[in-house]
Amino acid sequence: MSRLQFLAHVAENKCTGCKQCEFICPSGAIRMAEKRAKIDGDRCIDCQRCIDICKKENAISRAPRLSEVTRYVDHKNLDPEKVKTLCEKAGVLPDLPICGCSRTTGKETIAAILKGAKTPEDLCAMTGLRSGCGIYCMTKIFQAFEACGIDLEEPKDRRWIKLTISLDDLSEEKVVQIDKTFPQYHMGEDWRKLKNRAVTSVTKGSVHV
Repeated sequence: MSRLQFLAHVAENKCTGCKQCEFICPSGAIRMAEKRAKIDGDRCIDCQRCIDICKKENAISRAPRLSEVTRYVDHKNLDPEKVKTLCEKAGVLPDLPICGCSRTTGKETIAAILKGAKTPEDLCAMTGLRSGCGIYCMTKIFQAFEACGIDLEEPKDRRWIKLTISLDDLSEEKVVQIDKTFPQYHMGEDWRKLKNRAVTSVTKGSVHV
């Protein structure tokens, strides 16, 4: 869940139409029209990447929204067993965040896909995912789409590349090979712990156990 009080704003007299902000936007909120960047406020998640990349022209800034916007997808009207099964298939825990920045949980991520997200950009716009670092949750995003049966096609502008960085992706054969070559890293021990972990989470009060 993300609560947004600001969104990106473009000063059209400064925008050169370079498209860098469009390529870097994780939620697909920026499109070019008449060689100027246009912001879709319904998709903007206030990640500020466009501001960072536009330092030379300084054409983009933050503007306050008229009212606070919440980006959240409710999972409660979906079949809980289906959501749980898809979370397990994706290798995520339903009640724990897949994104440390937005705190979006595994079950909210799956719910967003079941409710219409077709791309990582759709998913980010619906939930606020990738509004912080924008990096480490991408592996889980790819896994969630795969679990839901959606084969993602990499965008031509290469705003993201479908690569994962998860230990869970390694085969046992590969882990054994790494363990023999680099025993000091205890890769096999970590891999076995990951494979044997619980596939759901239990909440006692506000604590996950």
